[in-house]
Amino acid sequence: MDVRLIRSTPRFAVVCAISTCVLFACNGFETREQQEGVRAITAEDLIEFNQRKLMNQKFLVDSLVSEWEWKGAPDYKLFESGLHLIIRDEASLSNLTAIKADSARWNVDVRLVDSTMIMHWAASAPLVFHRQRSGWPTGFHELAENLSIGDSAECLMPAYLAWGLTGWAPYVPQDATLLIRIRVLGENSGLNVTENQANWLQVISDFESGSFGPDPQWCGDPTLLGSACLAWGDRSSRSSKMGLSAGTSVSLRMRTQILHESNNVEDLGWRSWQFEWGDEGQCLPFIEELMLADSRFKRWECWCSAEKAFGQLGFPEAGIYSGDVVGFQWELSEVGSKTAI
Repeated sequence: MDVRLIRSTPRFAVVCAISTCVLFACNGFETREQQEGVRAITAEDLIEFNQRKLMNQKFLVDSLVSEWEWKGAPDYKLFESGLHLIIRDEASLSNLTAIKADSARWNVDVRLVDSTMIMHWAASAPLVFHRQRSGWPTGFHELAENLSIGDSAECLMPAYLAWGLTGWAPYVPQDATLLIRIRVLGENSGLNVTENQANWLQVISDFESGSFGPDPQWCGDPTLLGSACLAWGDRSSRSSKMGLSAGTSVSLRMRTQILHESNNVEDLGWRSWQFEWGDEGQCLPFIEELMLADSRFKRWECWCSAEKAFGQLGFPEAGIYSGDVVGFQWELSEVGSKTAI
C-alpha cells in the first residue's frame, strides 16, 4: 500500500468530519428559520405593501372629501393623479397684473388634515413658486398649473404627491396628507408696493429673466429652495447624513452683501462663530428655517429684502436700510458632539 495514502487518511477523515458538521449546522440554521417563519422580503412584498398604503391614503382622502361635502360643489375637481381641488373664489383678472410665465405668488397655508399648521406665507410676504425651477413635490407643480391669478382654492394632496414616505423634517411627518388653502396673487396684489420695494421687485424680475442667480464660485451645483426669499442650497456640499443632534458643536461662516438701489453691491465681508446646534437666537429666523428644512446641505446662498431680514427699518447700524436687498452666503461645519455628563 502507498505510504502517502496511509499518512493522508487521518487528515482526510478530519476534513470530512468538519465538512459534515458544517453541513448539518447550516441545515439546522435553515430549519430554525423555517420553524420561526422568517423569510426574505421580496419585490412582490414591497409592491403589495405600497399598494396597501396607497389604498389607505385613498380611503382617508375620499372620506374627508365626503365629510367636507366637496363632491357636491360645482367647482370641485378630482385629477387623475389623485389631487382633490375645490375653487372657493375665482376672481376677475381684469384688475390684476399678469405674472411672468415661470412664477406664481402664493398666499398659502399648508396644514395636516388634523389642522396642524406646517407652513404659512402671508399676502404681504408671499411664497414665490417657480414652476420650471422649483424642487417642490409634484403635487405643488400640478396645483400651480391648474390655478390662475385671483383664484382662491382648497386642495387635498395625498402623501405620494407631497413628501411621501420620508416626509420633510422637521415640518412634514412621514406619509402626511396635506390640506392646502391658497390664494394666487398678481405681481403686486396683496402688497403695498412702495418705492422702497422697487429694488427687491427688480431682483425678482432679473431672476425670472435669468440675469440674476447664485454665485457659481460659491454654489457650484445650486438647487432652488422653497422660501419667501431667493435661496439656494449647494448640492455638491450635501451630506448623506440627515440632520444634526441637539448639542452638537457647529461653526457657521457667513458673508453679507448689500445690493443698493444704485445697483452696486457692497461687500461687508465674512464673520464666523460657534454655537451648539439647537441654541436659539444664533441666526436670523429665515436662515435658521432654511438650515432646518434640510440640514444635509452644508452651504447656502440667499437674497431678500432688508425688511424681510431685519424688519421695516433694516439694520442702519450696519449700513443696511429699508429698500436695500441683502445677500448671505454661509456654510455650516460640525466641530464636535456635546459630551454626556
